[in-house]
Amino acid sequence: MRYLVAAVWISVSLLACEDRDPIVGPDNNGEEQPAEEEQPAEEEQPVGEEPPVGEEQPVEEEQPVEEEPPVEEEQRTEDGDRARLMEMRREIDALIGDAEGASIADCRYAGLGSKPCGGPWEYIVYSVASTDSTALVERLTAYDAFEDEMNALYGYISDCSIPNEPALVFRDGRCGKE
Repeated sequence: MRYLVAAVWISVSLLACEDRDPIVGPDNNGEEQPAEEEQPAEEEQPVGEEPPVGEEQPVEEEQPVEEEPPVEEEQRTEDGDRARLMEMRREIDALIGDAEGASIADCRYAGLGSKPCGGPWEYIVYSVASTDSTALVERLTAYDAFEDEMNALYGYISDCSIPNEPALVFRDGRCGKE
């Protein structure tokens, strides 16, 4: 009931403000807008009536309508989307490389994938010393969004388990996980 009362109150408030409120107004930029001058409306002829004698009416010529050729939209398939997802994963792995660093302080991890129930499928380890973190975040975001879209499109389900965050290790100049 609280939500209904709040919704009605907001609706009434907005109606009461109309376009006079600089915040709620049409431009929503905080500045009051000058009143627009009204343009005189053109007189319309009722359907079926002839124009008055002595007045010429412009003749409307029909322009030939050029039909555009149909745009062939690439058909999405589940196999095609899986292949695209695998290619995105290869790009992420290539960006991470060997995760080389100088110490454990260079090691980080990030969630990868989008389970239908939420959360990542796994965690990947990378090194901030040898990986462009900004590019990695962009690729991970795109990967997760695409997989989330696939989950909805193809009706995927999962076990809803939550993977454990990795324990980072540093061996032989590389970041890894136990």
